Amino acid sequence: MGSHVEDKPNDCDINIEKSNDQGLEEKPNEDPCTASEEPVKIEGKVRGKLKPPRVLEALSASGLRALRYAREVEGIGQVVALDNDKGAVEACQRNIKFNGSVACSKVESHLADACVYMLTHPKEFDVVDLDPYGSPSVFLDSAVQSVVDGGMLMCTATDMAVLCGGNGEVCYSKYGSYPLRGKYCHEMALRILLACIESHANRYKRYIVPVLSVQMDFYVRVFVRVYTSASAMKNTPLKLSYVYQCIGCDSFHLQPIGRTVSKNTSVRYLPGFAPVVPQECSDCGKKFNMGGPIWSAPIHDQDWVTSILADVKSMKNCYPAYERISAVLTTISEELPDVPLFLSLHNLCATLKCTSPSAVIFRSAVINAGYQISGTHVNPLGLKSDAPMDVIWDIMRCWVKNHPVKAQPADQPGSVILAKEPVLQANFARAVASLSKAQAKKVARFLPNPERHWGPKLRAGRQITSKHISLLGEEAVNGCLNDQDSERDAKRQKIEKSNDAIAES
Repeated sequence: MGSHVEDKPNDCDINIEKSNDQGLEEKPNEDPCTASEEPVKIEGKVRGKLKPPRVLEALSASGLRALRYAREVEGIGQVVALDNDKGAVEACQRNIKFNGSVACSKVESHLADACVYMLTHPKEFDVVDLDPYGSPSVFLDSAVQSVVDGGMLMCTATDMAVLCGGNGEVCYSKYGSYPLRGKYCHEMALRILLACIESHANRYKRYIVPVLSVQMDFYVRVFVRVYTSASAMKNTPLKLSYVYQCIGCDSFHLQPIGRTVSKNTSVRYLPGFAPVVPQECSDCGKKFNMGGPIWSAPIHDQDWVTSILADVKSMKNCYPAYERISAVLTTISEELPDVPLFLSLHNLCATLKCTSPSAVIFRSAVINAGYQISGTHVNPLGLKSDAPMDVIWDIMRCWVKNHPVKAQPADQPGSVILAKEPVLQANFARAVASLSKAQAKKVARFLPNPERHWGPKLRAGRQITSKHISLLGEEAVNGCLNDQDSERDAKRQKIEKSNDAIAES
């Protein structure tokens, strides 16, 4: 999973250059590490002074992240680094020695299967970090058992083609959910992963509370607390929903799996009311695709995010990737917490074949109609709103009345939508809240990639060919191809010499 790190670093600069794409990983561990000696109340229970947290890095490779935990997180306890590759474990052990007494006293490396190790160490680790190459699904069942009650599970998934709908049947087999290919597919990937973790936790009378869920670069990463409670686990159906996506326009609707009915002091758990949509879309007349189930409850703890953002800003000199961390946390802190998925203004306009209003004008119209709207950290053009789809389309109808479009065939979704008169008369006057606080202060929220050809590289052991130029760059690919040609020439010459020697004898 990582390259060998065998050059001895200075005391304060261990592999910091590796942290730019993983800059969010240390903060969740500093939350429990920096606790005072006063009792701490968590989920209604009072705990005394917290012990130094034990961390398990289940797939450590050369041990870079385990070393960073030991060297950079104040108050950290024991860090256990696992790998089932003998060469990786040997490299990790060398790197532990290279990083001095702190690493030697806190980090230990084991040659072990991660699933077996976690199953044989139930509820032992305060933090479990899963960062496999591809899908984490095979590790989740054992991981949710290895975390202590109230501990944190940090999980990364890099199989974005699967999670975003490229292979829906594969996603269903791995995660138990069917993805949809919409503009919101990356947020849906986050919610599918959370629903999968919750499903595994429920089998052991446990449940999760998401703290932070991030999609960035080429992966998704979630930070969740794991708790044990048979009664609280009953609320899981209330947090999951199916998604109906119209195949003609951008309308989508959520179908909750469960609901509750309260009578006096008792609560009954019942199936959700259905269907939430008719057989055909009420906006354009087309049919629906159905995906899910996904996690439809909040995916962030907004108070936690705001606190961590303030903490990061107060120590900005400690973070080489400060701008990236700050940009992501700032955008997340301004998201509407209870609005699953999002709309794309450009997609709405593409359906109607009209010019696009500016984001400020559209946001103002939604706010003036009495609804909330925000951006999303997943997509710079994405907009989250609690406004129903008929209100969104009424706003777009009013916009098209002021900015007419060319006539389209009558059976097109855009033509069907525009043929209806708007019930709501949109007000496009500039609203005070049409810009977020970060936008008003011109705080950078979406930064460019740090280098060309940024993204996932090849799995170790793959043969590099000319088709990998888009991933690695032309210069790197040509260099590798030349090396491969040289190796083949040397091997051919060796065989020819061997054959000549045999012939002479």
